[in-house]
Amino acid sequence: MGALYSEAVRARCRDPRRAGGWPDGSPEVFSGERGSLESGAWTRVQVHVPAGSAVIDDTRFRVFGCSAALASASWVADALVGRTTAEARRIAADAVVRELGLSDDKAPMAALAAEAAWAAVAEWERQLEAGDWGLGAGAGRAGVSRPDPQERR
Repeated sequence: MGALYSEAVRARCRDPRRAGGWPDGSPEVFSGERGSLESGAWTRVQVHVPAGSAVIDDTRFRVFGCSAALASASWVADALVGRTTAEARRIAADAVVRELGLSDDKAPMAALAAEAAWAAVAEWERQLEAGDWGLGAGAGRAGVSRPDPQERR
């Protein structure tokens, strides 16, 4: 009988990279979640995007679920670092499945991780559009200059 999981999955489970998270409300950190505890699989991906940039410079993840869920979230978190937010939206679940050698029945775990990453980027976009970056007064993002507080009056 063959192994239930590929060596890539087993390696990520033995040494999950980027596991953990930043506290809610941390500056320049944007979070996305998919799944639910009730359904048996939940993934949260957090991205750190410095002010004035659109490049993800760090990530964290938390997961509840099977080994495939853990490995998928770890792989996605690693893949996000150094990518622009636009590039992050192109991380596809099928790439995660392929890279980790997941079986078809575990593909939904890859989708949770990818979708959580997309949701984190969507949160960055929402805050960028709203001008509410959670960075304090006068802060800016993605090439948007820091507004003069006097101009807001």
